[in-house]
Amino acid sequence: MFIKPLDWISDNLLFLVLVVGAFSLFYPGPGSAISWAVTPALAIMVLCVGLTIHSEDLKQVIKYPLVIIWSVILQFVLMALFSLMLGKIFFAGSAGISTGQLLLGGLPADISAPLMVYLVRGNTALATTMLVISMILTPFVLPNVITLFGGVSLTIPTTYLIIELVGIIIIPVAGGIYLNSNSVVIHENKEVWSGIASICYIILLFVVVSSNAKAIIGLKTFAVLILFVEISLNLFGYGLAYLTKIIFKQKNDTFIPLLFMASTKEFGIASAAVDTMKLNSVIVIPSAFYAAVQMISSPIMVKVIKSLNLKKPLEEQVEIIDTN
Repeated sequence: MFIKPLDWISDNLLFLVLVVGAFSLFYPGPGSAISWAVTPALAIMVLCVGLTIHSEDLKQVIKYPLVIIWSVILQFVLMALFSLMLGKIFFAGSAGISTGQLLLGGLPADISAPLMVYLVRGNTALATTMLVISMILTPFVLPNVITLFGGVSLTIPTTYLIIELVGIIIIPVAGGIYLNSNSVVIHENKEVWSGIASICYIILLFVVVSSNAKAIIGLKTFAVLILFVEISLNLFGYGLAYLTKIIFKQKNDTFIPLLFMASTKEFGIASAAVDTMKLNSVIVIPSAFYAAVQMISSPIMVKVIKSLNLKKPLEEQVEIIDTN
């Protein structure tokens, strides 16, 4: 009896995100009080995504080595360069925010990216593989990117990354794939898992926006400029993926994972880095704004892709649906 409500939640994620986001901004108290829920919500969301992936799906990922490499370049290099440019143009008078903007640009994709890929029936296995690889590379790549492009030396919170990679990503994903591959009941109820994952996404938005509401509102008119910059960076990520599709004539099975991998950022790493090095808290401001932007824009993109796909002939729609 829970299938229909959960299916409704995943189908109407954009509407729920907009409502919860607005509520969180103006009434941040409840969301701020449940900050402890972030880690379990992330783990459950990743587990549910894993429950939609079959072991056979992973065997197909080996066909896309160049796409995976390109996803790493998009995340760590091109997005970082554009973010650096934005920081120099708009935040030249604030070294802290400018540094935070560069750090944001060099972050890996967000943990929620595979969920968005699944909601449009994209290649979730490929997206999850991209995410795991980028998280593994982050401790090695991110410090060098920040130093090379910005001349800034930052200590990456390796312990935080290891815990996140193993406890929140690898173990839940592996458990989900195992259960999906060995249980007919699990395999046949994908709508349930996507619905639960969507609820976790809404909880994360609730906490993230609530926790940063005071800082966002306190910046007043300057907040509008930061918001403009982060929307620009977000759109640039989508643009990079779409440009890749046009140049290399990509099909949706590789384009859709790239779309969400390039446009999202694991913003929690920025906070962990600031806490680790006892840095000025203003460095986190760009990441806080970007978190809100991507958590709203991703469901919008899901809605757009679904709408466009429904307008295509049936034989073209199968291309997306068959990947899962």
